[in-house]
Amino acid sequence: MWIEPYRGKFRAFDRYTDYMTGKVRKVSVIMDKNTPQARNKAQAVLTAKIEAAQMEAASVDRIPLSIGAVRDAYLEYQKKIVKASTLTRNTIVLDKVVGLIGEDVLVDRVSAGFIMSKLLATGKAAGSVNNYLVRLRAMLRWAYENDMCDDIASKLKLLPDKTEREKVSEKFLERADLELLLDGMTEDLWHQLTRFLVLSGLRIGEALALLRSDLDIDQRLIHVSKTLRPDTDEVTSPKTFDSIRDVYMQDDLLVLCRQLLAMSKRRALEFGHRSELLFSDHDGGPCSYAAYEKYLKQSSERILGRRVTSHVMRHTMTALFVEAGVPLEVVSRRLGHHDSQITRDIYFHVTEKRRQMDFDAVREISII
Repeated sequence: MWIEPYRGKFRAFDRYTDYMTGKVRKVSVIMDKNTPQARNKAQAVLTAKIEAAQMEAASVDRIPLSIGAVRDAYLEYQKKIVKASTLTRNTIVLDKVVGLIGEDVLVDRVSAGFIMSKLLATGKAAGSVNNYLVRLRAMLRWAYENDMCDDIASKLKLLPDKTEREKVSEKFLERADLELLLDGMTEDLWHQLTRFLVLSGLRIGEALALLRSDLDIDQRLIHVSKTLRPDTDEVTSPKTFDSIRDVYMQDDLLVLCRQLLAMSKRRALEFGHRSELLFSDHDGGPCSYAAYEKYLKQSSERILGRRVTSHVMRHTMTALFVEAGVPLEVVSRRLGHHDSQITRDIYFHVTEKRRQMDFDAVREISII
């Protein structure tokens, strides 16, 4: 409660969050005097007003919301809890999905069948459709938890027609596929960046924000403390606190880092700039995130028959490290993860695959 002078008297105010709209509202009462007794009486009146307003709102049936309104509310909430780059990505995807479903369609009326018919009609690849579904599921769960829709059980039956094993295996490249991809990449800068992402496990934004001084060759460490936002080319703090880390250079990464330092200095001289970025563009600014992703997707589709993103390189490092026997907690720390379901899924998938190979190796051995 606070008090302001009002026409020779005093006015007491208090705030509350409206039950129906979530907006902050004010109530007030006039006081003849600004004494402790008057303030206590005013507070009692204000509390009664707030309780009456909230009870009245709570007694009203929930207003049916359109899926467009749910999206707007969800993104407003996301502004408070995620980084700007994540918000941008979620906004783009949800705007696309909601546009396909229909802005004015009531969220209580949509079903899995209705949603899938709209998404499949786009002719998009399974990976794109699945990306739409991941973001849409998260939004619908949030809406349900915040009483914006009656039921989501039928809406969340939006899983691709694949086994868990198939879904996990699509998250990374097998060693043979990785070698094919690298051999077929003709653009030297993008080839080297791809090798770096696989060997280090860095996110693409983290790699593009690196300075030459972030590579400590003597200590064999890569200091990760920032990331590049793909939408604005702005260097910001990393995705999470756990993302601030030192990544150790194993032998093949150490060799590559020496090559990258030489390449970075050579490009600076060639293009006449003084940029300290490890991966710099012709003008000395950061390399284009979009240009790299486009090249990687086109190259992988041509060489492997499937589209691959930069994040697949990060998961590929996970698979290769697990294949080499590196413990899960070591892999997680290297990736800058506090907890990642995908990392665990890949770990157990590869571990089970190695176990099965061990069984196959001894199945037909006859000792006696």
